[in-house]
Amino acid sequence: MPDEDMIRVLGPIDVLTPTGPRSVGSHHNRALLAVLVIAAGHAVPIDQLQAAVWGDKPPQSVDNSLQNYVSRLRHVLRRQAIVRVDHSYRLVACRQQIDALRFEDLLLAATEVRSDPEQCRTLCLEALALWRGEPFGELADGDPFRLETMRLSELRVATVELALETEIALGRHEIAVAELESAVQEYPFRERLWYLLIEALRRDHRRVEALRACQEYRNVLASAGLDPADEFRTLEHSILHGGTPNGGFR
Repeated sequence: MPDEDMIRVLGPIDVLTPTGPRSVGSHHNRALLAVLVIAAGHAVPIDQLQAAVWGDKPPQSVDNSLQNYVSRLRHVLRRQAIVRVDHSYRLVACRQQIDALRFEDLLLAATEVRSDPEQCRTLCLEALALWRGEPFGELADGDPFRLETMRLSELRVATVELALETEIALGRHEIAVAELESAVQEYPFRERLWYLLIEALRRDHRRVEALRACQEYRNVLASAGLDPADEFRTLEHSILHGGTPNGGFR
C-alpha cells in the first residue's frame, strides 16, 4: 500500500489516504482486513480467515469466495499488500500504516519520556487523536475481535491516565480536575483515575473536595463489596492530616 495511506481500525474500519477516507467494502471485507491487521504481518491460515469472515456458516464455494475478497482488498490497498504464503495470507504493511500499531508505538514512546511531562503529554495526545470510536467498528463484539477490542480499549484508558498525569505535573490542575471528574464517571472502578483526581484537587488546594472524592470512591467500591488499595488509603490519610502533595506519581 502507498506509504502515506493508513489502515484504520480504531473506529470504523477504512483506509485513510491523502485525499480522505476510503471504504474497504462490505462487512466481509472489513472482517478479513481486521483479522489480517490483528496478525500484524504474520501469516494467517486460510481456515482461520474463513472462520472470521463467515463463522460457522461458510458459503459452498468458500475458497473461491475468500479469494474474491482478498482480490477486492488488494484493489483498495495494492496487490502487494496481501501476499499468499502456502495455505495462509499475510498483510504487508509497516507499523506507521496501521493506526492501532501507531497508537501502541506512541504510548510506548510516551511512557519512556514520562519524566518529561510536556513531551509525554504531546505523545499521548497524538496517540489518542488516532481514536475515532470503538475498535473494529461493528465487529467489536464478535469473534475473533472481542479480546483485541478489550486490549486496545484498556490501552486507551491507560493513555488517558498518563495524559492527565502530565497535566497535573505541568500544574494545569483545573483542566485535569474537569477531565478527571468526567473520567471517573465513565470508569468508576479505575482506582488510578480516582487517585489522579484526588491528587489534582489537593494540588489545587481544594482539600474538602479531595476528601469528598475519597468518600465517593469508597462508596463506589463498597457497592461492589470492595475496599481501596493501600496506596489509596495512604493518600487519603495524607490529605486528612494536612500532608503536602507528592512530587511524583506511583
